[in-house]
Amino acid sequence: MKDSTVLEKSKNILIIIAVNLAIAFICLEALSLAFYFLNQKQFFYTRTKAKEQVVEDIERLGIRVDESLVERLHPFFGYVLKQGAFTNEKLKLKVNKHGFFSLYEYPFIKTHKNQVIIGVYGGSVANNFAVNEYVNRRLSNKLKTYPEFANKEIIVLNFGNGGYKQPQQLLILNYFLALGQELDLVINIDGFNEVALSNLNNKSQVEIGMPSVQHIQPLTGLANNNLSPEAMSSIVQINENKKQLKAGIDKLQTCQLALCHAVTSLQVKQLINNYQQAVVKYDTQVKQSNSDTANSSIVYIPKADSVFEDAAAFDKMASMWYQSSIGMNQILSSRKIKYFHFIQPNQYYPTKRAFTAKENEIAINKESPYIEGVKKGYPVLLSKVDDLQKAGVNIFSAVNILDNTKDTVYKDACCHYNSVGEEVFANYISSSIIKVVRESK
Repeated sequence: MKDSTVLEKSKNILIIIAVNLAIAFICLEALSLAFYFLNQKQFFYTRTKAKEQVVEDIERLGIRVDESLVERLHPFFGYVLKQGAFTNEKLKLKVNKHGFFSLYEYPFIKTHKNQVIIGVYGGSVANNFAVNEYVNRRLSNKLKTYPEFANKEIIVLNFGNGGYKQPQQLLILNYFLALGQELDLVINIDGFNEVALSNLNNKSQVEIGMPSVQHIQPLTGLANNNLSPEAMSSIVQINENKKQLKAGIDKLQTCQLALCHAVTSLQVKQLINNYQQAVVKYDTQVKQSNSDTANSSIVYIPKADSVFEDAAAFDKMASMWYQSSIGMNQILSSRKIKYFHFIQPNQYYPTKRAFTAKENEIAINKESPYIEGVKKGYPVLLSKVDDLQKAGVNIFSAVNILDNTKDTVYKDACCHYNSVGEEVFANYISSSIIKVVRESK
């Protein structure tokens, strides 16, 4: 009798525990559903394949989870992407053997006379513009609405990479022309890197005309095999973070419960924080390694005698940018190839644009290392636009083209645009090209 009573009590306790656990689970699941709805603006159980918010955060921060080191030193261009990186089998889009995101290997030769080959040059904004052309056909479709391009097959070739700045565009153009690359029209999208990244070069006492110190310095450290044990340890940590991030992202796609999704999202966000801390630590260690072994480096990067004062530095940047664009125009004009130069919009250059709440959250970073270069450098670049036009360059300042757009157009705290911003930019570029083409007839 006593044993049965004890068993009954134990059974009741287990039932109470089970009920409480079930209630706790239901409450946590309900909270997770609410959390998901607030972040994704849709119900978890009926969610589409829309991109996860945490994945957008990762992309906004520029974290590549599928590669440990994607850039390679290049004897002419400074650096390029690793061949085969970021392959998209569906679109047949990959990094070609020359280190550029493209559907094609270079040089691309026309297969029939009705093709129009457009080369896009510049940094990551130019690269994104060209790659989005492959995905969304923005530029081609807009150009084809005009009679001048209505019956043409438009081939867009990407010659841009993240961090490229003049004279890299000029050098890349010359190199591929020497290889026999055919071009009917060239678009150069720049301005931001020429002042924001060149300013960082100056502060690091690296020649302003050299490739971006942010990109080239870690690569030369690895090439010299002079990284400290601490820096090598940071690389291992960064790679491990990326593996864990990739696993977390994959798990997000397969979670059947909102609670699973919420817990995994929090884990991924913590991994992002760990990654950022490891990168900051690594950058510091690389700079220390490079400064300790600068004279013994097997990769020669000219050092400036001193850090230029701002006025002299930005004049030098603008002059190099001006001469590079003049050079591109002269080379292309001699071959009867149209050249179009666009100064890209950037959130740190003051215009009349009213930022959205989301932009104020994700696109404005008061600690950004690029702010000084943009605010001090853009006015100097813009002061040379009239001179470039008088020299026969088809140059357009696009710095204000986003001012009348009420939607969010920036997607990160650097310089990149979302699909809305890309659409506005494509409209501006296509209409500017058509205007020149018609005036030249």
